[in-house]
Amino acid sequence: MKQPELGKKILELRKQKGFTQEELVEQCNINVRTIQRIEAGDVSPRSYTIKAILEALGFNYEEVFEEQYTPGKFDAILGIDKNKIYKQLNVAMVFGIIYFIAGFFEVGAEIISFEKETTIFKITYSIIKVISFIALGFFFRGFVIVGALYKNYLLQISAFLIISFTLFFSVLDITSLFIWKDFLEIFALSKLIAYGVLSILLGIAIKRLVDFGDLARWTGILEIITGICLLAVLLSPIALVTQFIVEIFEIILIYRIASSIKKA
Repeated sequence: MKQPELGKKILELRKQKGFTQEELVEQCNINVRTIQRIEAGDVSPRSYTIKAILEALGFNYEEVFEEQYTPGKFDAILGIDKNKIYKQLNVAMVFGIIYFIAGFFEVGAEIISFEKETTIFKITYSIIKVISFIALGFFFRGFVIVGALYKNYLLQISAFLIISFTLFFSVLDITSLFIWKDFLEIFALSKLIAYGVLSILLGIAIKRLVDFGDLARWTGILEIITGICLLAVLLSPIALVTQFIVEIFEIILIYRIASSIKKA
């Protein structure tokens, strides 16, 4: 809900409870000027400010603003349980850390994959790819959940497509160790273009998570920059650096979202 409707709703609930603005301030420890500006529709408060006001008035945030989790289009495919959202977001955060660590091994394996032909390397490379994909799958499943939670369909679809394309390219990378070696350059270019487009879409979607302020905005901006660098191909080494940074931001963002759900 956006201003001025938000302010009108809070004003309505305050009067319904028979509170003056001063009495409300005493209950939630928010500056009276802030309450006045919110009710007048002059400012758009953060979600935790709204929750503090509603708690003081004896109302539930989710019931008032209908923020309950509504199943998304990909829940069945990804095994998402709407009754375990907090737990699944924590799982996403843990796998995000695993994916971040696995990324260093994956990049190293990619660099030397053109030189090594031994069976041991092929097995090691395949294992790294499988671990990396599983970690990414659970990590980005978290963003599919967040997309459904905040009615952000672009976030749902972009996160799901990243999971799908990663599965496709992981299978392609592993099989290329044995066949299709002549097409490695084409595969690499296709990967850069696909992830470039998806990173831009994901970045735009994350920027829309306005409840999480600067963290969501800068995470989105970095994701968009990464996508642009990948599409530029020659700037892809820069994308390698920004991608590691944005992954840290995304892990923190998942943590923040999970924490906000727990508090709610």
